[in-house]
Amino acid sequence: MSAQCPDGSPPPCTRAGASLPAPNSVAVLYFDNLSRDTADAFLADGLTEEIIIRLGQVQRLEVKSRFEVQRFRGRAAAQEPPFLGRSLNAAYLVTGSVQRGGDQVRLRVALVRAATRAQVWGDVFDRTNSNLLTVESDIAREVATAISGQLLPEERARLSRPLTSDPIAYEEYLRGLQLANSWDDAAQGSALAHFDRAIARDSAFAAAFAAKAFAWAVLADGYVSPREGYGHARDAAGRAIARDSSLALAYATLAETVLALDLDARESERLGRLAVALDPRSGWGHHALSEALQLAGRTDESIQEAYRAWEVDTLFSPTAMLYVDALLYGHRLDSAAALLPRLRAFLPPADVAPEEGLLRAMRGDLHGAEPFVNWRYYGGWVAGTYVRAQLARGDTLAARATVDSMLAARTPGYYNPMALARAYAALGDIGRGMEWLGRAFEERTAWLVWVRVDPELAPLRADPRYADLERQLRD
Repeated sequence: MSAQCPDGSPPPCTRAGASLPAPNSVAVLYFDNLSRDTADAFLADGLTEEIIIRLGQVQRLEVKSRFEVQRFRGRAAAQEPPFLGRSLNAAYLVTGSVQRGGDQVRLRVALVRAATRAQVWGDVFDRTNSNLLTVESDIAREVATAISGQLLPEERARLSRPLTSDPIAYEEYLRGLQLANSWDDAAQGSALAHFDRAIARDSAFAAAFAAKAFAWAVLADGYVSPREGYGHARDAAGRAIARDSSLALAYATLAETVLALDLDARESERLGRLAVALDPRSGWGHHALSEALQLAGRTDESIQEAYRAWEVDTLFSPTAMLYVDALLYGHRLDSAAALLPRLRAFLPPADVAPEEGLLRAMRGDLHGAEPFVNWRYYGGWVAGTYVRAQLARGDTLAARATVDSMLAARTPGYYNPMALARAYAALGDIGRGMEWLGRAFEERTAWLVWVRVDPELAPLRADPRYADLERQLRD
């Protein structure tokens, strides 16, 4: 890639504010929970996300991701449709509410043309808890028909396919989806419990297996050991695919596990491309494909796939962070710097600050990097940079104390060995650095996709043992 646009994306560049929403673009705003019991919020959130997923199966539609619409959760009603349409770059908006009382559930849904405020379609759905299973597919079918006209037979069949025949399993699945929106490890653990209960009631529930696989992949590297996290993810993804071979999320997660557990870039690329073929708007599919290409040393292609992952879900922290990292490790520092202000506008500061620190460090400004980095963030992602910054200000005692804290963090929980390899490399302790890099290979952290290009590991590459470790990478 010879150039980047001012916003960090690959060319061709688009003038800011010049693009109009595609005529078939739609954003499903989070439904309001009108139930007396605030605990029923999971139902409004879960149904919203299932409708987004269902509409995404109609490839003629351009459906905004749940991360794009989350920033308007709870305040969309206070905004005019033209403003929401411009903000989301969507021609149509789906709004709705959910009200549950006892066994009865009422959904009010409307499809609005954003620019004109005109309602294109609307309806009220009265269901019981036991026949709520198909309501999201009914709504998705009506919305898709109103936007794109008559559905193709295969589109209609796909939209009508039920996820499960068990209403309790479906409710457990929706509860899990709501929790899985948080990247807190405790929330992911609770989400897994709900997915497991859904699967216990319906062992054919493919979407629950796919969601379970994704949750385990999120926990791996930062919160649980990769062999545990990716091992569970691989098992759940395989079970999902065995039950429904059309689930892009399952193939994308399987690609992640193959990359980490087998260090096999070629097979991971194959699975990532399959995920993208099943759903071209699969942000996680492009994410997995980018990492496979990075491990294979195909930097330009990796950056382009990272951009596509981010473009699909610009408000999804993992894809945004991958895109910044791909630019940084690909030496596109100016492009990364141009992208960061956009991320700071919408993403949690705790996720953006470490990337700001990495950028400053790669530009040689370790003093400026220190306020943005710490040793605790996500298994130690920027701990090596933090230790380097302490050493740059001459505080060797503080740097060694940080490494001691990193070592102690492995006792009650999980702490990534790559972080310790980087830290010992900064201290000039090549022997300990190689020891922890060896453990990174043993534990199969996915962070190894950067091992060949990570400047913090440069002091270790002259050690004869490094070449032996690198030979394990299958590109």
